[in-house]
Amino acid sequence: MVSLIVLIAIPFIGWNLHRAYSLYRNYLTARKLGIPIIVIPLGWQDDLWVLTWDCFKWIAYLPSFLSWWFDYSRLSWEQQLRYLPHEKYGDVFIIVAPRGNEIIVNDPQAGYEVQARYKQWLKPEPLYEIFNTFGHGVISVNGDDWQRQRRIINPAFRESVHKLVWDESLKQARQMLEVRMNQHASRGTLDEVRKDSVLIALHVLSSAGFGHTHDFSGGLRQVPEGHSKSFSEALMYLLQNILNVYMFTALKPLGWVRPLKNQEIKATVAEFREYMKETVAYSRATTQGGGGGLANDIVGALVDADEAAKREEKIAPNSGFGGKPMHLTDDELFGNLYVFNLAGFETTANALTYTMPFLARQPEIQEWVAEEIDAVTKTGLEQDWNYESAFPALVRCLAVMYETLRLWGPTPDATRWPGDESQVLRVGDKDLVIPPETYVSTNMYGIHSDPRWWGSDSLEWNPKRWVTIDPKTGQETIAQPPTGVPFLAWSVGPRICPGKKFSQVEFVAVIATVLKSYRVKPMIIEGKMQTEKQARDALLEVVNDSFNIITPKMSRPGDAGVMFIAR
Repeated sequence: MVSLIVLIAIPFIGWNLHRAYSLYRNYLTARKLGIPIIVIPLGWQDDLWVLTWDCFKWIAYLPSFLSWWFDYSRLSWEQQLRYLPHEKYGDVFIIVAPRGNEIIVNDPQAGYEVQARYKQWLKPEPLYEIFNTFGHGVISVNGDDWQRQRRIINPAFRESVHKLVWDESLKQARQMLEVRMNQHASRGTLDEVRKDSVLIALHVLSSAGFGHTHDFSGGLRQVPEGHSKSFSEALMYLLQNILNVYMFTALKPLGWVRPLKNQEIKATVAEFREYMKETVAYSRATTQGGGGGLANDIVGALVDADEAAKREEKIAPNSGFGGKPMHLTDDELFGNLYVFNLAGFETTANALTYTMPFLARQPEIQEWVAEEIDAVTKTGLEQDWNYESAFPALVRCLAVMYETLRLWGPTPDATRWPGDESQVLRVGDKDLVIPPETYVSTNMYGIHSDPRWWGSDSLEWNPKRWVTIDPKTGQETIAQPPTGVPFLAWSVGPRICPGKKFSQVEFVAVIATVLKSYRVKPMIIEGKMQTEKQARDALLEVVNDSFNIITPKMSRPGDAGVMFIAR
């Protein structure tokens, strides 16, 4: 019995000694930087800790000398703490953990430099493997690979695609409202709001991304011959289970522990890959080529650009990037299509989900936005909703999106590292020599909410801060962020999100459709609240009680809700 205990204890003791040594070594490295240090025994780089963190929430209630490290061990802790740690530690500090060091930056100029200087500050491969289920896409590659892919990707997001996004978003939003009214479901919890937002985003992506058009109420049920799931069903499963898809792919033993889950993931991945193969094959067969084809959806536009690159390669065979061909491989094509859908789905669905409770809490903002919508669509004719004229004029609708993303953007931080060589990062008046493969995370939620730049109401939702008026013409435009402070919701610099306008067009179309005919009010949930004030307060409480898996998610969306009241 004793020998068995010893056999079990030796590896455990050895593992802990190794972690202790690694922690000490990382601490010595951190000291050389001369910035504040936070040492934690466990962190987001420990896969098992990420999966089990929720089981140890009780640690937060221990005396501070035992629990001080716990907040910083949480994945995406910036979502909860925002700028507050920087009031204590300054605009740059380092978190030391056994698996590695992470420098946290809240300085706007340093944050901009890390995001914009893409040749010096690379996307860390270990962090971006999660996006490579179908192949390496533009979101995860660096250097020549990124330049090669970007050259083909950017033309795919052209105005014909944005017009399709606009038209499809109007259609989906109108159908969503019709379904709700016909079912006498003009009220719903924030969980139901998210489900509606997810369906809208999913169907817009299906149409604008792949040419699969669905009605709001029927998209998930249409299963073509030869498939076991509909396109939208397969896409929704992958997008909502991205962490599971990655974990079961990367950690093979999980498949042995949960074989049924493993089979479902493998089957859905194969199903979606087949859909992408079919769509790409069809686009290749019908493309007009030349990089200026007639395709309106992203797959068609991407295939247009890729086929143009192949022809250019034949004319100038030695003009590739780093010895690689100019065109995309099929896996790279599939990888990019998957990431486009993930980014587009999460950004818009989340923005809509988090916007509705804020609108319900502030009827004066709804009236302000509706005033603009009424002015743009004053004749009541369908031509009022023309993309080319309506979208640029709906500045206040776009300001609503900016403000929601300022407080609840797609990700609370953005991480880079220097790669194989040290890099100098200037923070304030100090030059830091960052060692190779050291994570440097820009605290986006901190920069977006720090009262030094956004004022005393920095944590309050106020879309009006994003609108500026030309004193000569009276024309409203989107305001720039405070001087010297970047707005990072879509990143900045050359690696800015190529789907930025895609998401803006979709969001504006949906919000304009809703507020043209309805007002959003707090919903009193029977048994949980009695007054509208309690319902209003509950909305903010539920929003603030959010966790993060890839993007923010509300922990208790069933505890608050909204009502749609006809104007």
